[in-house]
Amino acid sequence: MKTTDSLSPSVFLPTIPVGTALTFELRYKDNHKAFGGTSRLIGYRDKKYMLLETPADPELGKLLLEPADWEVVIRGLSSSRYGEIFALRSHILSVMHRPEKMLAIAIPSSVSIHRMRRFARYTVSRIVKLAINGRNTLAKLADFSLGGCAIRISNSQFVDKGESVRFSISNLLDETVYFNGTVASVSSSGEGIQLGITFNDERTHQSRDVLARLILSTELDATNSTSDISTVA
Repeated sequence: MKTTDSLSPSVFLPTIPVGTALTFELRYKDNHKAFGGTSRLIGYRDKKYMLLETPADPELGKLLLEPADWEVVIRGLSSSRYGEIFALRSHILSVMHRPEKMLAIAIPSSVSIHRMRRFARYTVSRIVKLAINGRNTLAKLADFSLGGCAIRISNSQFVDKGESVRFSISNLLDETVYFNGTVASVSSSGEGIQLGITFNDERTHQSRDVLARLILSTELDATNSTSDISTVA
């Protein structure tokens, strides 16, 4: 796997939520693959071990009778704002059968990562005006970065990758701001579709101002919604 960087476990591990899907491999000492399957993260203890679900395969049980014979390779996708694919090599510390079948894996000194995104992406929530294919519609801004964003629209819209879009955000800065972009991806999202949009021009200063205000307004909305919750004894 081509890597762009490596991280220390103390920085990397918090980006992997419990339940994250993983690929799990056992390799011989000469690096040849002996087993491949899927697993999930159960938890970890910093600087000591990771707990993984044991992949459900009868052949794996035989291989794990001598756990010290194997090198372990684990891969997955972190929840980092950069969308990082990670890979780590380690060894098995323990094979457990209670309270469930799981493996304790030694935490290595570093983890290799490959960033899928150039810019960090932040979850936001904002109604915008979207122009696409000569049509204007209201849409929801779902995330935003300095280089692009995700916008959700009704599934009654038909959109292809490569199409040009333009959207505007009002009541955020002193004046309405506009962004031009190209549809990089189209995926289903609830009862609608989500467009991954790459900005055509890098107006970094404006993008930074918009991003800062979007993050602030999203945090304020979350605070206000929480403050509205009351309990009855």
